[in-house]
Amino acid sequence: MELPRDQLVGDLYEAAVRQKGFLDAFQTVTEVLGANVFHMFSWDAVRNAPHLSIYTPDVRWDEVIARYDQFYGAFDPRRRFVEQARIGQFVNCDEHLSEQEVSRSEFFQDFQIPAGFRYLMGVRLARPNSDEIFLGLLRARDRTPYTQEERAAAAGMAGHLQRAINLWQDARVLHRDAALGTELMEQLGLAVFALDRHSRVVFVNAAAESALRATTSLKLEHGRLVASTAADNAGLQAAIGRVAKTRQGESLALPATSGAPPDVFLSITMLPAADTRAVFGHATMLITARQRGTAPLVTARQLRQAFGLTTAEAAVAEALISGKTADEYASSAAVSVATVRSQMRMIYEKTHTRSQTEAVGAMLWVLSQKAPER
Repeated sequence: MELPRDQLVGDLYEAAVRQKGFLDAFQTVTEVLGANVFHMFSWDAVRNAPHLSIYTPDVRWDEVIARYDQFYGAFDPRRRFVEQARIGQFVNCDEHLSEQEVSRSEFFQDFQIPAGFRYLMGVRLARPNSDEIFLGLLRARDRTPYTQEERAAAAGMAGHLQRAINLWQDARVLHRDAALGTELMEQLGLAVFALDRHSRVVFVNAAAESALRATTSLKLEHGRLVASTAADNAGLQAAIGRVAKTRQGESLALPATSGAPPDVFLSITMLPAADTRAVFGHATMLITARQRGTAPLVTARQLRQAFGLTTAEAAVAEALISGKTADEYASSAAVSVATVRSQMRMIYEKTHTRSQTEAVGAMLWVLSQKAPER
């Protein structure tokens, strides 16, 4: 039973997004349009050969397509007719090649007909910011040319085929990048929280779930990330608001209790594009978090090496990271508070931050991703 066109198109788009089963769905469309096999590819002008060949998912065609890609595609007489047609306009080979020309053609006589095919409907499809795609719908050699009704049906589907292929290829990249990104974040031990435009959490990974159970510095309340103390939560919400407004990422360090050393280190960034956001449940912002380990947070030598701090500035930074205030450090180091504050301004400049909280977060974030000293 033939599927209604709307269902056919809907199934194709759904499979393009899900990835799984797209080629099978495309084959169903191919057969409904009267063809036996599809073959799509981009053309490599340097090699004068197809590349990125994709075709009907059947091992019977592996060797046939390989021969086309490696040799016969270079002198396929049908390709120039498709190239000369408008984007999205189907071309039928029997309208351009006579039976006499086919009988004299090495391509047809040595390859295409022995491979089991005779007639083709071909179309050139646009691929934004990439090579055009050639799509061929091939018909078995024992069948007649495509009917006018079949040609009209193919023409009516051209736009859907183009959009579905582009959607499928874009989704392939997103699924691949999402898988690689998730794997990398897991390897680094990064907790990932994705927020929508209302600052609601719409995605967390396994590390984020573990972090929420293991720390009191950060928690979920009514679908939003909040810090444990009022002052730190105000800083967190302000940072989220600034990133949303300026689209400039920020780092933040959160203690478990007021005055304690930082326990969780956050990096807040905007997701770059709508397609990427969709992977995280239509999020617009990503917050990654790392918990403090049992080893000392950082050393003054690490701070000097990572940020180009002077010895005095690194000592101040180390004290700030450990939870001391400027006044406390000035007292213990027997220097003036004015001197410490001057050194803090240099720390802000070298870490590209604007406050003590931001500076501590930035330093800890960078250093938390480096191998520990031995």
